[in-house]
Amino acid sequence: MHFDIILNPAGASGRTIMLWERLEHTLTRQGCEYTLHQSSEKKGVEAIVSELTSRGEYTRLIVIGGDGTLNETVNGIKDFENTALGFIPCGTGNDMQRDMGLPKSRKALIKRLLDGEVKRTADVGELTFYGEDGSSKVRRFNISSDIGFGAATCSFADKSPLKPILNRLGLGRLIYLVHAVRVCFTAKPANVVIRYDGKGCRYRKCLSAIAMNHCHEGGGFKFCPDAKYDDGLLDIVVGTGLTKLGFLRMLPLAYKGRHLKLRGIYSHKAKEVEMISDIPLWAHTDGEVLGQARRVKMRVTGEKLRLLV
Repeated sequence: MHFDIILNPAGASGRTIMLWERLEHTLTRQGCEYTLHQSSEKKGVEAIVSELTSRGEYTRLIVIGGDGTLNETVNGIKDFENTALGFIPCGTGNDMQRDMGLPKSRKALIKRLLDGEVKRTADVGELTFYGEDGSSKVRRFNISSDIGFGAATCSFADKSPLKPILNRLGLGRLIYLVHAVRVCFTAKPANVVIRYDGKGCRYRKCLSAIAMNHCHEGGGFKFCPDAKYDDGLLDIVVGTGLTKLGFLRMLPLAYKGRHLKLRGIYSHKAKEVEMISDIPLWAHTDGEVLGQARRVKMRVTGEKLRLLV
């Protein structure tokens, strides 16, 4: 049984390649047949996955990386039916690992992967992003797509020179918390119309709207506690009409999924969602920032991730 193993050697501030050096000995001892693919500036993870899954044959992928690397992976898959995906977490958030209850022991996880059998399937989300310049982009997501607060936080954190330093120290979440506070007190609320499967709702002074396949994002925040990754629906949570201090106080409750009863927090389920804002808002898929837009659409695609974990 053959596996194609993919990693970004510079991922997680170098921790990915160090993890691989340890895993390589384990795989060799177990007699695993594999081909290693390392991404580079010229050929990223998405391009590697696209090439591997365009061959018209059954492919078993093992990706070593965080949720961002898995986002590149799902955007690269060309043939979902003939692709089985496994992953070994090595990132800041690792929300897919958290949601799926995967073993924290890498030895146990590798044993689970190497039998080569599909254990479950997961929905694939899709964001259509209509840019301010008239362009549009379509990106898939595994975990979530954020409009407003979460995406703005990611945008500022990604540009911070402290991020790689904190990642090396295993404190990568701290930079997001710092910028979450910053965004909370500087973001301008928007007037937003959201259509859930065609039915519209208007929200005034909206700070955040999140569409999720999984219940966790952002390294453990349980924004959509009832979300199920295989039910064919997106869970949507909207924060609107809150004071900036009230929004900040909501975040610790969201870590345990206890925020939905608060005034100004609304939740829905839908297959398709469209959001139209009176001002440009930041947008992301699985933490990967696309830019600012006044209009986006999210939906659950017909594809399913076939997972080895």
